[in-house]
Amino acid sequence: MKTRSFLTLLLVGCTTLAALGAESKLKRADLSGFPFWSSPKRGFVPPFIPGLNATLQLTDAQAEQIAKAQSDMGNDESVKAARSLSKSDTSVTAEQREKARATMDAATARMREQIATILTPEQKTLIEKINAVYAAASEETGIVYADKFASIKADPEARKRIQEEKNQDMEEQFLSKLDGILNESQKAALAQAAEAEIQRNAKAAATKKTAK
Repeated sequence: MKTRSFLTLLLVGCTTLAALGAESKLKRADLSGFPFWSSPKRGFVPPFIPGLNATLQLTDAQAEQIAKAQSDMGNDESVKAARSLSKSDTSVTAEQREKARATMDAATARMREQIATILTPEQKTLIEKINAVYAAASEETGIVYADKFASIKADPEARKRIQEEKNQDMEEQFLSKLDGILNESQKAALAQAAEAEIQRNAKAAATKKTAK
């Protein structure tokens, strides 16, 4: 009986370790903040709202390939050299800064081209649609608040308050438009990812506050 119990425990332990090992191997790269998106004035940008990247419903293979493309760019020696230039270093010439900027632009373009081959046509179409509804929401909100900002130019506190109000309205407009282009599966993925991201951010903020 004791031998059988020991063997049972051993088998359970091996199964658990195997499961944990498999889970570790299957743990996918965190692309929750990857800049798949773009806006007219800022170029490529991080997600407009928490959880947005989950709407793309990337496969594990896609996530791994995109993470590798990002890592390869970051580990490129010319990119490292370009990033190492200090903005406050007065000894760096304008020519050096321009060369570094060109290096970064070229590296980013190569990475974007690589990622374009990883994404499916449907995912790329969704990115275009989401970029479009964000741009529309931004433009519509800007028109509504233009007069409000014009009337409080000399009041910094009022401008700050109106800006916060505008940001909130902008997000509501975007979410409303987004709801019209996502299917139920994409909406569920967005909600789940957004909740997880908000919880992570809250935990990180609490940890940072405790550390102080």
